[in-house]
Amino acid sequence: MARPRNFDEEHVLDGAVAMFREQGFEGTSVPELTAKLGICRQSLYTTFGDKRGLYLKALESYGRREVDSKLELLSSEGSPLENVRTFIRGFASMATMCPDEGCLTVTAMVETRDDAEALAVVANQVQRLELGIETALERAQKLGEIRKEASPLQLARALTTAVYGMGLLVRLPDSGARIASMVSFLLESIEEAGT
Repeated sequence: MARPRNFDEEHVLDGAVAMFREQGFEGTSVPELTAKLGICRQSLYTTFGDKRGLYLKALESYGRREVDSKLELLSSEGSPLENVRTFIRGFASMATMCPDEGCLTVTAMVETRDDAEALAVVANQVQRLELGIETALERAQKLGEIRKEASPLQLARALTTAVYGMGLLVRLPDSGARIASMVSFLLESIEEAGT
């Protein structure tokens, strides 16, 4: 009979996310994971399969939480266009939030570029965010907040690409000014799409 699990899986995933964000997949060893997460090697293997299995679960958990919070903002009541503006403004603080850790999704795009399964997790997150932005912009268009000729899909793709690009640039020293400039440019682009 299998022994009952004696750890909180969500707590372990949160800890794994923090470690993978800071050290990357390759830079994080199984002994480090078990020591910091407070689980034995056998529990890690039984629950997640191996380090890569834990990484994939952590990547899914992180992405789901990150994207869900942004989708909640984008679908909030009030002006959908203002929701998009608020979403973009939120990236102005990226350079001071956690530059050493960065975005696990962005890190995964670079570090696991040859891992089809990890990239599928990331692609799903990017697609969900893009669709959320597009939906908000479509609502804004229906309300007359952006021009009829504007393409919500193209705007959403541009914003999504810029957001993940900023997620990568945040690791550069003194990236604050560059990111602030990009946020201003994105806000101007949204204004140009307005009526």
